[in-house]
Amino acid sequence: MIKDILIDIGTDETRIAILEDGVVAEIQIEKNQEKSLVGNIYKGKVVRVLSGMQSAFVDIGLKKNAYLYVKDVIPVKYNNSDELTHSGSLPDISELLNQGQEINVQVIKDAIGEKGPRVSAHIAIPGRYTVFLPHGNTIGISKRIASQEERQRLREIVASVKSDKSGIIVRTSSESIGEALLTEEINTLSSLWESIQEKEKKVNSPELLQGEPGIIEHTIREHLSTCNRFIVNQKETYEKITSLLSDEAPGLKERVEYYNKCYDMFEYYNVQSALKEALSRKVWLKNGAYLVFDYTEAMTVVDVNSGKYVGKLDMEETVFKINIEAANALVRQIRLRNLSGIIIVDFIDMQKKEHREQLLQHLREAVKADRIQTVVVGMTSLGLVEMTRKKVRIPLSNHHSH
Repeated sequence: MIKDILIDIGTDETRIAILEDGVVAEIQIEKNQEKSLVGNIYKGKVVRVLSGMQSAFVDIGLKKNAYLYVKDVIPVKYNNSDELTHSGSLPDISELLNQGQEINVQVIKDAIGEKGPRVSAHIAIPGRYTVFLPHGNTIGISKRIASQEERQRLREIVASVKSDKSGIIVRTSSESIGEALLTEEINTLSSLWESIQEKEKKVNSPELLQGEPGIIEHTIREHLSTCNRFIVNQKETYEKITSLLSDEAPGLKERVEYYNKCYDMFEYYNVQSALKEALSRKVWLKNGAYLVFDYTEAMTVVDVNSGKYVGKLDMEETVFKINIEAANALVRQIRLRNLSGIIIVDFIDMQKKEHREQLLQHLREAVKADRIQTVVVGMTSLGLVEMTRKKVRIPLSNHHSH
């Protein structure tokens, strides 16, 4: 797969488009006045502890207090398959936190609607190849690194450099990366945590201890090492990026391009049409069928309709073919729209059990391409497919009025 990144810098907002084999896969938007807080680390103060809800509200200096769930306070570990697990049964949150207590937390979900941001006491500081866990003492390797030999190599490198008081998650991007680069990054992240700790000792709560970089810096960290081209439409930003890379990663500098054509970059790469489609209630498929998206506060509901498609096969085969194409379009739209939480899909009814099982398996394979955790739960007795997708940033539709 060839991945290209487009950076469109406007007066009021910055837009990011991720193209996979020339097709728009993701669109991210950051308003200049509404930057995401995900990743920010704060020294906060507990203002309320709610034992009945196993949660607490923490003042981190924003208009709305942050929400902290008990699982985001208790220790975590990694099991033998590198899955994140919580140790033991859940204690009462009142045993862990008291009103007025100061606590360092990190934003894991932005505020949405009337809800404040969600935070965790499990601090994680991401780099390009690794994630530094100051409160852990474990080594986790990305499940997407399949080679056991490579996993062992990376584990040995990390074990030789990390301290006994911290943990490291090795990201997919570190596959085949040299020991020197990994060692340097782990030491840099460790030093950053030491500076955060020093600041924490000197300030009163609530206080921002470490701000996550903006959307451009975040995209460089997450995608530059794995993309084919990184195209920027503003000369000043292009020069800043190439200057930064000259010092930090000169080998990646040649991937950055300046877009200087006289017409809109998003129009040229067909991002504008994908954006329009991602903001529409109805999405047509090539075969004449279509999807309908409806949003509620609790979930997203998607209906699959056969539309103009009649097919040349028997009815069951026709329906199965429509549902497979609808599943492909659905997975693409989930990423484009940045949908999250509960997603219920009403595919066209299929009589054959094997077709229903094949559809679920097809969906499970398709969502693996999504960087955000997406789970195909199963199919209900009514034939509705249940899915969940981790909430991180706000949906694309929140940036636009319909």
